[in-house]
Amino acid sequence: MSIEWSDLLSESEATADFRAKGEGSAFCGLADLGLLRVSGVDAETFLQGQSTCDIASLGFDESGLGAFCNPKGRVIASFRVLRRVEGYYLFVPADLVEAIHKRLRMYVLRSKVSIENLTPHWGFIGLFRPGSGLLDGQGGDVLAVRVDQSSARILIAAPNETAKRLWEGLLSSSDYSLVSSGAWRLKEIEDGLPSETQVTSEEFLPQMLNLDILGGVSYRKGCYTGQEVVARTHFLGHLKRRMFRLRTISEHEPKPGDPLYQSGEADGQRVGQVVAAAPEAERSFQLLAVLPLDRSPDADLRLFRPDGPAAEFLTLPYTFDVP
Repeated sequence: MSIEWSDLLSESEATADFRAKGEGSAFCGLADLGLLRVSGVDAETFLQGQSTCDIASLGFDESGLGAFCNPKGRVIASFRVLRRVEGYYLFVPADLVEAIHKRLRMYVLRSKVSIENLTPHWGFIGLFRPGSGLLDGQGGDVLAVRVDQSSARILIAAPNETAKRLWEGLLSSSDYSLVSSGAWRLKEIEDGLPSETQVTSEEFLPQMLNLDILGGVSYRKGCYTGQEVVARTHFLGHLKRRMFRLRTISEHEPKPGDPLYQSGEADGQRVGQVVAAAPEAERSFQLLAVLPLDRSPDADLRLFRPDGPAAEFLTLPYTFDVP
């Protein structure tokens, strides 16, 4: 993300609300996203051999979820991919975009593939319940990605100058209210969508992040980096942990990588780890955390330390088997 775009968002963030309220349209700036473009005649084959999802099944202007794994099957970063005529656009965590860019380039070899890091020259906007006509006349370089089936949220990415025009138009519009970027993270958590940082990269299998349930893992496509471990975990039923949604009341905002404990657990060993967190009100936070599947919903979970703030279970919009 460019310094200019970052400064633009910082100036507006201070007055933004925690969440998008009511049924009206709202928007926020997103500073924690990076964007790669993979193009060339071998782009589909190349990405098919590097990612957990079935890239070949995407139609033009369709998007989906996936992940890049290390050889041990651990997720380096999950991503949202959009297929366009000119290539594939990969939305990845901003603090991992350079590492992913470098890693993918290592595997290009003789493939006819170009991998560009667009992050420094593009801006990102999240729209809640967008109205019609917003993108009219903006040109083909604007990416609009539907992140849920109802189109209640749309992710916009565009070159900096175009993104600035859209931003200024939204600020001056009486149809849209400005909310904090935390509102977008909160909705991602409520939708059960994982994200990674440098702290949590290479910590979890895709299934631990529920990416298999979210359509981000294909067991029918060919090989990819880490595929053997991911497939074995699925077919042999070795999965012991999943991602859950929680709420806590705390003076301190939880961060990715923060530990979770069960009160009274012997030796004070951690039982889980925070994947993502966002404020929902003053001192109230929602989070996604990877925990053992055998934790009951009434378990006395504690954040930060064995006697830390309590964390209660919340429901996810999808289900998985719990022993």
